[in-house]
Amino acid sequence: MRTVIAVMAIALLMVATNAQAIAKGKKQQPDAQKTEDQAKKKADELAYKNALKSIPVSNEKSDPWKNVR
Repeated sequence: MRTVIAVMAIALLMVATNAQAIAKGKKQQPDAQKTEDQAKKKADELAYKNALKSIPVSNEKSDPWKNVR
C-alpha cells in the first residue's frame, strides 16, 4: 500500500514539474514566430524612443503647491 501511494505521489510531482516547464516557455517556438516577435519588439522600441523625443524638456521645476502658499 505504501508503494502505491509513493508511486502516485511521484507521478503527481512529475506532472506538476512538466506543467511548470510548459508555463515557463521551455517549449521551443517556431522560427517564424521568433523573428516576428523580434521585429515587433524592435518596432515597439523605436516607437517608444520617438515618443520620448516628442516630449518637451522643461527647465523650470514644477511646484504643485505654489498656488497654495
